Amino acid sequence: MRVAVISDTHDVLRAEVLEQIRLADAVIHAGDISKPEIVDQIKANLSENRILYLVRGNADGDWAGRIPEALEFELEQLHFFVVHNRKKAVIPEACDIVISGHTHRFQEDIMDGRLWLNPGACGRRRFRSELSMAVLQIKGKRWQIEKITIEAEDTSSGKNENPIATADARRRGAYSDPMELSSGALLLLISGILKRMNRGKTISQIAGELNLEESFVEEICRIYVTHPGVTANGILDKLEVNRHIGA
Repeated sequence: MRVAVISDTHDVLRAEVLEQIRLADAVIHAGDISKPEIVDQIKANLSENRILYLVRGNADGDWAGRIPEALEFELEQLHFFVVHNRKKAVIPEACDIVISGHTHRFQEDIMDGRLWLNPGACGRRRFRSELSMAVLQIKGKRWQIEKITIEAEDTSSGKNENPIATADARRRGAYSDPMELSSGALLLLISGILKRMNRGKTISQIAGELNLEESFVEEICRIYVTHPGVTANGILDKLEVNRHIGA
């Protein structure tokens, strides 16, 4: 059995991901889908009688209310547990494979006699983080993992992630990576982005005024929109966690 394992699509399904979905006997999505159209697109690319296992992530809105936060099921002779953020879940004892997402970072570990797998993010890039997914080959109680690294330019729409804007930002002297700034400087930068966003400025305008790449501004704005009530300090805390875990 071939199982495509994906997470954190954040309203983007890339061509390479869709190709793996078409080849799969089952698909597991570990949350942060962002739009119902992504679910429809996955189902449209599944072969006949293939199954989609789906859990809700923290970035999934009211539309995802009927999607469970966690799932347990069996494939072949293996017991699966799937959740978006494993730190907020009680892991069942009778479980062979735990699949989670949230960190945007690929992870494959054997702990407590079970496999812990995070396929990473395969949708929108978070700063310069890698895009990835996993393919599980299962036979009985045996399994084998293949990590698939995805090129950022290979999207289902055939468009890249605005390389012209990125090149322009670099010519303007944009930060090579805002995550290399000190916490204090990063907080000021986040505050400046939020102030401009609340004034109705576009991502492109904000990036131009602050000499930033649009992907960074877009990520800050997305966190602000998907986490109601979050402050600049709250966004900084999320970024600091990612800085330390390498997400």
